[in-house]
Amino acid sequence: MYWDDLAYFVCLVEKQTLTACAEAMNVQHSTVARRIEHLEQTLSINLFDRLGKRYVLTIEGERLYHQALEVKKEMVTFQRMAIDQNALQGKVVVSAPPVWANEVLMPALADFRQRFPDIVLALSGDVSMSNLHQREADIAIRTRRPTQEDLVVRTLGSSTYRFYAHDKYLKDTESEQWQLIEFQANARVLAWSQAFMQQQDYTIAFSTNDLYMACHAARQKIGFALLPDFLARQHTELVAVDPINRSTLTDLEIHSSAVNYLTTELLQPEQLDTHSPIPLAQSYPLYLVMHPDVRRSARVRAVADWLIDCSHRLSGFA
Repeated sequence: MYWDDLAYFVCLVEKQTLTACAEAMNVQHSTVARRIEHLEQTLSINLFDRLGKRYVLTIEGERLYHQALEVKKEMVTFQRMAIDQNALQGKVVVSAPPVWANEVLMPALADFRQRFPDIVLALSGDVSMSNLHQREADIAIRTRRPTQEDLVVRTLGSSTYRFYAHDKYLKDTESEQWQLIEFQANARVLAWSQAFMQQQDYTIAFSTNDLYMACHAARQKIGFALLPDFLARQHTELVAVDPINRSTLTDLEIHSSAVNYLTTELLQPEQLDTHSPIPLAQSYPLYLVMHPDVRRSARVRAVADWLIDCSHRLSGFA
């Protein structure tokens, strides 16, 4: 039996069709069919039922699939260990939220290249949890703690959001006419803004699932928006506001709201309702996540240390 046959088997289970599996494996669909047929003949087991173009696991195939996943993980581990663990060269794949990657990592990229000229940093802007077991990424930066117990997790810091508006919008618009710019992509921020809307009876001027668009809308004087501090503070025209009392916040009030919030338990979406007090600032943790095998690599450890340095240079993240 060829070990590669198991990889085709696992891929076909996940993709369900020869065409999709072939695209994922970068081969012809006939190659996939041939490898699956070879595996079935070798094992003397019918692994799939063919339903049109779809391949559905048989009962026997279902039992072997879970074992094949474990074998694949072991093969990935073997490949990692075969690489020179002490070389500060080669590729390191980092998956991170797009705005955080653009605003935090990209400005520091030249410094990284100077310090580690032989390490190729492959940065993927992604908000979903990359599969670290199958090496879709070596390191993942995430705003939610992963549930897999075998992963190495380190808390980098916190990301503080608050309400911001253009200073001219505040001067030219009566406070009774203020409107909210809604950010939909982050479930916790969305729950916060929706609870705020229900309590304060504001209307929505603009809605987007892109944090950059929400920031640009605020800069275009469309309304006020919930933005991470590190992004809003890049634009001096954006001012922190208290939309509950319809006023701007002083530096002391900004500091006080952040400190007061950080000393309380993190509010989850289900805790924010029409009866809950609406905070003016909320902070969310940021995690660095690795598979335990890759942290033995010198180049991965170097990149992880650099990511930690980058996060410490800022008072907030996204």
